[in-house]
Amino acid sequence: ALVIGQLHAGGSEREVAELAMAMRGGSCAPYVYCLSEVIEPFGPLLEKAGVPLRVLRRRHSFELRRVIALARFLREDRIDIVLSFAQPVNLYCFLALAKWRRGRFLASSRVADLPESRAEKWVNGFVYRHSLRVVANSRFGAESAAKIYGVPPGRIEVILNGVDPARFEYQGGQEEARRELGLPAAAPVVALVGRLEAQKRVDLFLEAARLVSLAIPECRFLVVGAGELMDRLKKMATEMGLDSKVLFTGVRKDMDRILAATDLLASSSDFEGLPNVVMESMAAGKPVVATDVGGCRELIAEGVTGFLLPAGDPGALAERMTRVLSLPDRGRSLGAAGSHRIRSEFSTAAMVRRFEELFLRVGRKTLPAP
Repeated sequence: ALVIGQLHAGGSEREVAELAMAMRGGSCAPYVYCLSEVIEPFGPLLEKAGVPLRVLRRRHSFELRRVIALARFLREDRIDIVLSFAQPVNLYCFLALAKWRRGRFLASSRVADLPESRAEKWVNGFVYRHSLRVVANSRFGAESAAKIYGVPPGRIEVILNGVDPARFEYQGGQEEARRELGLPAAAPVVALVGRLEAQKRVDLFLEAARLVSLAIPECRFLVVGAGELMDRLKKMATEMGLDSKVLFTGVRKDMDRILAATDLLASSSDFEGLPNVVMESMAAGKPVVATDVGGCRELIAEGVTGFLLPAGDPGALAERMTRVLSLPDRGRSLGAAGSHRIRSEFSTAAMVRRFEELFLRVGRKTLPAP
């Protein structure tokens, strides 16, 4: 059982879908459990691929009703192993298995530096310490689970996120990709991709865009994604005088086209796990500038595939963006190095293989230290 809170357009959600579809017909039979009715766009893809999908409707932030419903589904589907795919989901899985009294529980540590209340930290630590394994998607996440929650290092598995570079092999050229978006053919273009929520600090990106525009007036900026802050961010861009320079695209399914139109990806998040959007941009051969949070340091080699910067500093973000865009090749050599790294170290096939190996070890009731 792969359990997640929603199946909207996000990195963990895509990973659940890709993992389940890749395991279908193999040694492990995947079921996906979504703890809300938000299943677009990945829910229909799972169902089309023949992966059983169970949807539990959400009414409030935490509901005993959903715990009981999850336990019932796990019992009916005769699930042997349960993997939570998000920290907020860990407690649901733990309680459902406690009610069912069958099955083995693997918790997740996917977002490092997650802001938590004292109660939330206690609950997460309790669940982690009572799970069979804690699966982290970065080495930084593994270290955080051990340091913050007291999880014995020997019970932590690191399974890095994977990405399929073939998804970003756009068949048209950059000029064609930009034409559909209404972007100038020769202008430098910077993109931020992600949910428009507080964590992503799109406000910081817009402030950096304003500063970059002073140095490179022809530069254009894409904000790709949707979320609760959309209207506020659009108003902010207008107040900064960026109406003609910033394009809010909403959610896009054609990320190959978006990245083909882009020279540089920026990530301004306050906290992350191992961000898929950074991996996807590197796979597409794009340099990345990102805040030095979560596992970003494990992806970005400073000055080789991109640049890191302190969180919360729009001036530093603008300086690194300007530095890359001012290079004679606009960072293409950085992007090429990033693409090579993703293809050699962070493939989807390697991620799926590691998860299957873990599930089989759990199923055979033999769990040597990772």
